[in-house]
Parts: sequence; structure tokens; C-alpha cells
Amino acid sequence: MKKRIIGSVLILACVIIMAGCGNKIPELSDQQQDLVVEYASSVLLKYDANHESKLVELTLEQETQEETGTEEVSQTPDGMEEEKKPEETGGSLEGDMSDVTVIDQTQAATIESFLKLDSVKITYTGYETTAFYPDQGDDLFFVMNASEGNQLLVLKFLAENLAGTETGIDIAQKETRFKIVVDGQEKNALTTMLLNDMAYYQGTIAPGESAELVLICEIPTGQEGTISSLELVMKNAEDAVTIPLN
Repeated sequence: MKKRIIGSVLILACVIIMAGCGNKIPELSDQQQDLVVEYASSVLLKYDANHESKLVELTLEQETQEETGTEEVSQTPDGMEEEKKPEETGGSLEGDMSDVTVIDQTQAATIESFLKLDSVKITYTGYETTAFYPDQGDDLFFVMNASEGNQLLVLKFLAENLAGTETGIDIAQKETRFKIVVDGQEKNALTTMLLNDMAYYQGTIAPGESAELVLICEIPTGQEGTISSLELVMKNAEDAVTIPLN
């Protein structure tokens, strides 16, 4: 289209300038001929200038993108940047959770079965509350004292050897965490240096003999006379179980 316009202008200019050679075309003065040539020249420059301007703008835009390293952002019809689809982000909530098997309570789980102790039976025998433990014995080398405003809750268990030979027990190697639930409130069993602390017990029991084991936590002073329910929670890397004690 531009070539047609430019060509037409050139032909018109030439015809007008050369009009003096024919009789059918009106004669123009020198001033009029100069005006026609000037008009034709301005039209040519106009289209040349527009064509060059667009080339320059395109070149500058390309150079700017190359320098900044940016790319055009894909946009939606509303002009908003498209959101990444969930599958593009990768990852899954499934598989990030560590599986912990909870033992079915209807199968009457026991302490010895959870700890995988052979020929040993562990029975809960009761509890006591005190300001310090133990409170008697000439060979004591470690005594626990309750912190201010609290009492020690000492849970007592009896480990019996049911085998006809000596049985070694090493609960410390089981890497089991013990918690005590007092009236619905869960408390961590305290770490002690007691030789009969069940969480860290290591010993040998003769045939037909037994050993007393304990787990201790703290409760507020005054609660010792109102305890209505006790539960023992045991957890390791694979399993978890809650055993009612009363």
C-alpha cells in the first residue's frame, strides 16, 4: 500500500512538472511547480520516516530485553499473570508424614508385650505421693525431691521372671518414652538416677523372683488426694500404646 502511494506521488509530480509540454494539461507557474515538488517530497519523507521509526523502536525493545534478561510474562485475558498449576510446584503432603502404628487397645496390650520382653510379666501395683523418694534405706546414693508447690507421684510396677532360668532385662535399649496421664493431663516421666527406674532399668532376675520398678512425675500439691484416673503412655519409633492403670 505504501509503495502504491509513493509511486503515485512520484508520477503525479513528474506529470505536473512536465505539463508544459502538452496542450491539454493546464500550465503551472514556476512557483506552483515548486510547491507540488515540495509536497511530493514531504509525502516521501513522511512514509520513510514512519518506516524507520518502527524499525528503531523494535530494535531498542529487543536490545532492552537482551540486556535485562527478562521475558514476556504470559497473561490471562484479564491481564493478570497466570498462576502455576499445583502439579508444577512439585511435592506432596502425602509421604511427608512419618507413619506411627498405634496398637489396637481391644487386644489388651501389656507393658511386656510392647517392650518385647520374653518370659517376663510386668504388673502395676499402685502409687504413692511424697515430697521426696526414696525415703528409707542405708545404701541410698540418690534421692529425688519435689519442686516447690508439687508432690512426687511414684507409680510402682512388679517385674516377674516366669522362666526357669535367669532372665536379663534391658529396657534402656528399647528406646521407649514413658508418659503418665493423671486425670486426663499428660506428664513426662522424670529422668532419674534410680537403679529401679523402669525407663532405664538394666538387671537380671532369678527364676521365680521379681523386682520393683518405678516411674515418677510431679503433680500439684493438693491433687494427691483427688486422683481418679491414671494411664501409662509408651512410645517408640514404630508404635504407641496407652494402658489404663486403674
